Amino acid sequence: MSQPPASSVTYPECVEHGVWVPIPTNPPDDELRLRLKDVDADESRNIKQRGVMSFHAVGCSGFYENQEPGKRVAGAMADQISKPQAYGGTRDAAPASFLFHLGDLAYKDENPANVEAKNQALIYNAQFYAQYTKYAREIFAIPGNHDGKSSKHQSKSGIEHFQENFCDPNRGQSPDNATDRRKAMCQPYPYWRLETPITTIIGLYTNDINGGQLDDPMSDDKPQYRWLVKTLADIKQRTERKVLVLALHYPPYSGGANFRERGDPNLGPTPRRGQLQPLAVLLRQAYAQTNQYPDIVLSAHAHLYQRITYQHADGREMPYMIVGSGGHPPVENLFETCTKGELERRPPPLDLVLPPRSELPSGDTAKVVAYNDSDFGFARITVDINENTLSGEFFTAFRSDATSEVVPGLADSFVLDLKKHKLQK
Repeated sequence: MSQPPASSVTYPECVEHGVWVPIPTNPPDDELRLRLKDVDADESRNIKQRGVMSFHAVGCSGFYENQEPGKRVAGAMADQISKPQAYGGTRDAAPASFLFHLGDLAYKDENPANVEAKNQALIYNAQFYAQYTKYAREIFAIPGNHDGKSSKHQSKSGIEHFQENFCDPNRGQSPDNATDRRKAMCQPYPYWRLETPITTIIGLYTNDINGGQLDDPMSDDKPQYRWLVKTLADIKQRTERKVLVLALHYPPYSGGANFRERGDPNLGPTPRRGQLQPLAVLLRQAYAQTNQYPDIVLSAHAHLYQRITYQHADGREMPYMIVGSGGHPPVENLFETCTKGELERRPPPLDLVLPPRSELPSGDTAKVVAYNDSDFGFARITVDINENTLSGEFFTAFRSDATSEVVPGLADSFVLDLKKHKLQK
């Protein structure tokens, strides 16, 4: 199906104008797996002995103009490495084993006059290495839409620098790091899976397209979707039960007033062949195809916090967390519409806002059960295989309007019973 020229099409105000770009290298193998013990053997051993693992998750932490909010968030997470009970939260939490970044580590300034703010080396040093220099644990990541931008000039190409900083098989010192001795990470590819003694984390790459997509919208070949299905099928077949976490940048679901437009991959200038399925539909198809479901889904992109409870027709409950308040201002207003109007503010639970062609299957329900659209903050996930529980927490770290100092503190929490796959009341 041919499309009219992008210049002749107008889109709603909130629609993003990112364009899907290919990953500049081919995947090294079809497994795309990294084991924590090959990166941090001591921490992997500690997790195995305890049967408990905590890790941090956050996205959208970079900003070319002011890194103070992101530094506050990073500093609060760093405190929980040595003091897991810092700022409240579950007593069962262990010292954080690592940070899994949900994308948008580095943002360039789109102003043509600001040349330095397009240099990816300077951007990564200021917005990532300097910001996280006190975070004394390994950091894994998936690219967000800003990390996935491409340029014919290598110094300005976000996706090439993401791979340089996170996909270095030799774990050398990145030339982008002028701050400390943190080594580049050795992830196999921008989409990949991390194996720990008690969890598997699948990280997907949703590219730079309004609403997010897994694969080239102009191609019939779907390598990332095929890899996801194969990975889920492999997990389904193994005898060892691990908690399964799915991580991606664009949120599959949201209660945001603008998500009908922001979640639709058929809006925006990316060329496409026919109508695209929204991200949530692609994920549901992969789950159904393999009969393998994640225990929790993490995402970012929207600069706020939301927690959604998705209940399947069979009663299984699955939490979805949007943790995009890692430092990029402003924190988004959940009730602001695509045309910059504002709906009446309401407490949770709230209905989802669904893009076209993404209606929930018969018998399934989903609600926004918690949100914070005023503060920067981060999530901590704790898996306890002794108790068969997964705990999720959201901590605030910095007031969005900076009108007053904020002591980091617990703002939302839940416990998922992994045997019953029900949220504890």
